[in-house]
Amino acid sequence: MTGPQQPTSANRSDADDVEQHACPKCGAQPGWPCRSRGSVVASAYHTRRFTTVPRLKKALRVPTPANRRPGRPRRSVDPDLPSTDIRIGYARCSTLGQELDS
Repeated sequence: MTGPQQPTSANRSDADDVEQHACPKCGAQPGWPCRSRGSVVASAYHTRRFTTVPRLKKALRVPTPANRRPGRPRRSVDPDLPSTDIRIGYARCSTLGQELDS
């Protein structure tokens, strides 16, 4: 998944204004939607986050837009890191006759 997108001032949405602030409940950083306990994108922003936007203070709920992919796992990818997964294994030898090569 790519990094957060920066909207222009002409096409700002409620979500863009909410995402200017970090979420005190789930720890989502500015530019990212809120996450649920299961670490997927939440279907709505957490109240303590969207009330930081003055025009949304009295809203009961601010839904996460479809382009933020609610319900999907959030995986941020650093472009400087290798893009393949790394497999980590564990090997153990309990006797002198065993070897790690086999």
